[in-house]
Amino acid sequence: MKRLTKQFGCVLAVTLFVAATALSQTPVPNAVGMINFQRAVSQNDEGVKAAGIYTTEGTKLADGLKKSQGKVQELQDKLTKDGPTMTDAAKNTLIREIDKEKKVYELEQQNAQSSLDDRQEELFRPIADRVHKIVDAYAKELNLAVVVNATEDMLYANDVVDITTEIIRRVNADIVKNPAKTK
Repeated sequence: MKRLTKQFGCVLAVTLFVAATALSQTPVPNAVGMINFQRAVSQNDEGVKAAGIYTTEGTKLADGLKKSQGKVQELQDKLTKDGPTMTDAAKNTLIREIDKEKKVYELEQQNAQSSLDDRQEELFRPIADRVHKIVDAYAKELNLAVVVNATEDMLYANDVVDITTEIIRRVNADIVKNPAKTK
C-alpha cells in the first residue's frame, strides 16, 4: 500500500509539473487591438448592401411623412390666409382640424422611426454578430489581450493597433464561405 501511495504521489507530481510547464509556455495575451466597429459592420459587402436597403426604406418612410406634413402646412396656410375673414366657429373648427392632423403626423413620425429602428436591427444585427465572431477569432489568433472600439473619446491610438481593415477583409471572406441566409 505504501508503494502504491508513493507511485501515485510521483505520478501526481509529474502531472502537476507537466501542467505547470504547459501553462508557463502558453503566451500571456499582451497586445491591444483597436477596431472601428461601426465601419467594420457597414463597410463589408453585407453591410454596404444592408445600408442601401435601409436608406431606400428610410426615404420611402420620409416621403410618406411629407404628405402628412404637407396637409398640416396647407391647413395652417389656410388659417393664416383666411383666418381674419373667418367666423369664430369656422376658425375653431379649422384649428381643431390642424391639431388633429398634427397628432396624426406625430404618430406617423413615431411609427416610422420605430419601424426604421426595427429594420436597422434586423438588417445589421446579423452582420454585427458575424463581425464579433471574427474579431474574437482574430484576437485569439494574434494573442490580443483586449480589442477596444474606436470612439471620439479616444485620445490616441497608433494605426498599428487598428485591425478594422483586416476584419472587413475577413468578414468579406467569411461572407463568401458562409453566405447570409435570406428570409
